[in-house]
Amino acid sequence: MSQYIIETENLTKNFGRFKAVDHINLKISRNKIQGFIGPNGAGKTTTIKMLTGAIHPTQGHGHINGYKMGSKNGKALIGYAPAESLFYSDMTTIEYLVYIGKIKGLKQSDAVNKACELIQYFGLEEATHRKPIHFSSGMKKKIIVSQALINDPKVLILDEPTANLDPTARIQILDILQKLMIERDISIFISSHILSELESLVNEVTLFNKGKIVLSGSLNEVKQKYSKGIYKVRTSDNNLFVDKLMEHCKVLIKKITIDPSGDLLITIIPKGKEKFELIIGPIISHYKISLIKFIQEDVSLDEIYKDIYK
Repeated sequence: MSQYIIETENLTKNFGRFKAVDHINLKISRNKIQGFIGPNGAGKTTTIKMLTGAIHPTQGHGHINGYKMGSKNGKALIGYAPAESLFYSDMTTIEYLVYIGKIKGLKQSDAVNKACELIQYFGLEEATHRKPIHFSSGMKKKIIVSQALINDPKVLILDEPTANLDPTARIQILDILQKLMIERDISIFISSHILSELESLVNEVTLFNKGKIVLSGSLNEVKQKYSKGIYKVRTSDNNLFVDKLMEHCKVLIKKITIDPSGDLLITIIPKGKEKFELIIGPIISHYKISLIKFIQEDVSLDEIYKDIYK
């Protein structure tokens, strides 16, 4: 079995002369949360529509857990929660979820049982016989995610799941997604512009621009690649430590400054990380210096995004 729940090869979509998605090779790992990032018009929504079978590719193909993308079996493995919450004006929560369940092939009794289970899971008991069209944005979003789970999918695709929500509703949705990841055998694929939220949630990221994948990998790998090479260091004798650093590995160091707390901020040259970290140990050991703090400064998704798209 492949480590990827979704794989595409040269997936392409043209609208007339406009190439919305351009020969992408997308890989989504099993039981991971992947963030899908890019500016408006980058091709994210078109890609999602091809994955869900809503539109057909112009060229290329893809598989979902081994089944052809867009096939009946492939579509049955996907739950999709769109960015906008649209409901029928005369349907209650339970009626809506049962209706979606039956559309997805469940028997009436199974759809009712599953709908009741999801209502309880999302804490919507008081809304069971009320009409979602009148609900708050946060409650509507919970129901939209619920309907995406009605058929027990292997892949949950979410388009802007926290857009237009207040802080409380955002936290609730993010908590639910993390809970789903832990409790269910499911892979989650999230398209979002709120990078700070994605960073706290995802295991992997794919960055899109002008119909192409410009960066993809685990969040840790991506952060390492775009690391600024800045270390925050404190020792028992900072002056001696700096002297010996400059004596033994000056070629690796671009800059040393001191932050307001008194910590050293050491910026190293690109690709100097491994050599720099290997040298630290012998220096503090030989000169009997105590290492109190040694942290590589983290780079945020926002910073990576700016680096790539500027």
